Amino acid sequence: MVRSGAARDSCRIRLVCFPHAGAGASVYRPWITALAPEVEVLPLVLPGRDSRWREPAHTGMSGLARAAAEGLAAFFRAEERQVPYAFFGHSLGAVVAYETARALGRPGPGPQLLVVSASAPPARAAASSRGCHTLPDEEFLAEVDRLGGLSPGVLGEAELVRLLLPVLRADFTLAETYAPAPGPPLSCPVAVYAGRDDTGVREAHLAQWQEVTEVRPVVHRTFPGGHFYLDGARPDLVRALRQDLGAAAEPVRAGGTAPRPVPHPAGPKEFS
Repeated sequence: MVRSGAARDSCRIRLVCFPHAGAGASVYRPWITALAPEVEVLPLVLPGRDSRWREPAHTGMSGLARAAAEGLAAFFRAEERQVPYAFFGHSLGAVVAYETARALGRPGPGPQLLVVSASAPPARAAASSRGCHTLPDEEFLAEVDRLGGLSPGVLGEAELVRLLLPVLRADFTLAETYAPAPGPPLSCPVAVYAGRDDTGVREAHLAQWQEVTEVRPVVHRTFPGGHFYLDGARPDLVRALRQDLGAAAEPVRAGGTAPRPVPHPAGPKEFS
């Protein structure tokens, strides 16, 4: 994980962030200072990218979730300050975060909150597999771009494409071969974030995230923008995260049970 001293000794909750397909921990760097000091942001460094670029990227969801859960469990056990933690995952990262939360919940405690962003729920994500990962390079990249999986301008940067291609193909293999295993629902709240103009994820599908948790309501927040609405540390997004994470931390500090997300002043929809 990428760690900064900005909130290490003062945070009320830690936020582990899972990147989208082809991305690395750097996409969450602006959040480190934006959410400090109450929240310590911990961008997850996955194999095949950032400082772990020499390691082969995972192509199977169960192996990735298990490895992430084991690494996080060891990290949290070693911490002198025991504070609650939450997960945030964007797009493919949302499903990875969900599966990691499931793995951590067997047998130990899982996160206090799961925030999923710009992603269909597990069953729907698995059903939408297209076989994109088997295409030749040029066709593969064109299809990824058509699906909205690349930031604007990426295809015009040849060196960047060369570096991204193996990770993107591994991530799409992981996504398109994913089949969620049956199991009990999560015992933590789930908050669903999305861009209002994201044409890749239907609102009806976002509502189905309620099926993965036993906690009600599941709160849905929308923000201006498309699939990559979260680029940077937008004030409206930071406010929503502070509110949901503050609610997640409070019952733990008081010795209570896992919390529910607090409705946003802008009036998010609630899936009950």
